[in-house]
Amino acid sequence: MTAEACDICCVLRRRAAHHSGESPLRKGDGAALVLRFCPLNADWSKQRFERTRAALDNVPPDSPSKSQTGASLAMRVAKSAGWIVGGRVIMGLFGFLNTIIVARLLVPDDFGIVAIGLTTMQILTNLSDIGVSQAVIKFRDADRADLDTLFSLSAIRGAVIAALLAAAAPFAAAFYGDPRVFWVFLGVAAYPLLTGFINPRFYEFERLLDYSKEFIAAVANKLAGVIVSIAIAVVFRSYWAIIFGLATNGLVQLILSYAMRPYRPRISFASLRRVLSFSGWLTGVGLMSALNNKLDPLVLARAVGVGGAGHYFMGLQLAELPTREIAFPATRAIYPGLSELQGDPARANQAFLKGVEAMAAIATPAAIGFALVARDLVPLLLGDKWRDAVPVVEIITPVMGLQMPLLATQYYAMALGSTRLVFLRELLFFLVRTPIFIWAAVAHGLVGAAWAVAACGLLHIVLNLALYSRTGKDAFWRPIWRIRRSIGAAAAMIAALLTARISGTGGDWPVVAQVAAEIALGALAYVGCHLLLWACEKRPDGVERMIAELAAPFLSKIARRPR
Repeated sequence: MTAEACDICCVLRRRAAHHSGESPLRKGDGAALVLRFCPLNADWSKQRFERTRAALDNVPPDSPSKSQTGASLAMRVAKSAGWIVGGRVIMGLFGFLNTIIVARLLVPDDFGIVAIGLTTMQILTNLSDIGVSQAVIKFRDADRADLDTLFSLSAIRGAVIAALLAAAAPFAAAFYGDPRVFWVFLGVAAYPLLTGFINPRFYEFERLLDYSKEFIAAVANKLAGVIVSIAIAVVFRSYWAIIFGLATNGLVQLILSYAMRPYRPRISFASLRRVLSFSGWLTGVGLMSALNNKLDPLVLARAVGVGGAGHYFMGLQLAELPTREIAFPATRAIYPGLSELQGDPARANQAFLKGVEAMAAIATPAAIGFALVARDLVPLLLGDKWRDAVPVVEIITPVMGLQMPLLATQYYAMALGSTRLVFLRELLFFLVRTPIFIWAAVAHGLVGAAWAVAACGLLHIVLNLALYSRTGKDAFWRPIWRIRRSIGAAAAMIAALLTARISGTGGDWPVVAQVAAEIALGALAYVGCHLLLWACEKRPDGVERMIAELAAPFLSKIARRPR
């Protein structure tokens, strides 16, 4: 068999594998491959083969030009981000509705108790994180041995985490002096146990940048959890509403992973060395990230009590809302796209900077604007019993708005193989942040802890810029320069809202009308200033142009609609 025929067979085999869901064979896999796909056809010319393949499945040749590849990848990433953001918006609405209803039915102590168990579970989960989804994305040639090994490690990990939570339950209850902590630990143990058995093949949708399936699964999963949580909160007025909602999420996620991507995994460790070589530093990153982001409620529950921890937990959930539903989905779409460009650092760098610019244009004003209206909005939505959560939102949210555009730095570094640098960044941040937060919480309570988080958030921005510079071999300040118009427009929005507030405009209006007017004023000031700055720079190729191009078809349809 000629090398050319083998190439042809491999392409056909990969194409068949893509449609059938099988693991693709590689060049030189033997005579069975030839007999299956092209008996007696080793004399095909490559030109005839390309014409035949294009006619069969309407795909371009395997080696398109760089511009074609870039355009295709950009469209796939944009489409993927659209699916994820759409899913997160719907999930965010469900979650927001759930938060409002459950927060009004329960008390801050309930949220503080649950936060202790959830935080412990998340730390244990990140401590043992093997990066199943990241590994499936990274191993673009993953076969059954890889998938079975990932499944086996994930299942063992879930069972071990559940066992550790059960074992730690009595000690945690004694440490915090509250017997409810015991039952919370047992309840949250169900989630890692269920999700540990998730089908690893489900993450192939993410590798292929096909997020439509995940959109369906995520929305169904969230809706089921919200229904269960609200129902239990209405009937029992108990913290078990949050725990059973979480367990329902895990159960639905497990079922749908197999229903949407059929696969029968087996216990195997055939690919253990390959998986561990990838996940070693990733596990360290997960642990440090969990300690940096999830340790706070455990410290506060001991320093200021479970009520204060509940206010902080709710304030943090609200502070993350404007950015979590925008920046995090976008970074998940960016990582697979950057993985495809890991052999072309220059293009990966440009893709990363465009992603940062797009996220900043939306996440930064959303976070800062939310902080400016939190004083009236939080009590309006959750009730006066949550008023102590307002300072947490006002202090932390603006810094999160500046942090989130650079969240993709971690995925950028990982896609280019610099996971060790990501780990070192998180380790340094942990060594600085943890003692500062503990001191602030003990000495100055809830508000002091919030200021500590905000100050350390600014440090995290600096560390992300350093990571970008080291990984991308580019100037330290480049990402900040790319989001200059968003920062300038956000400053104009702040000035407009503060001016209106100082002048007393709308001071005698109902709270709902006042909040709505402030949101409208802030949005107009931000968009207007953003477009003005863009025009002053002679309309460079940036996020404004991208949004205009995306909106053009819809605007033209509206213009053509008969009046």
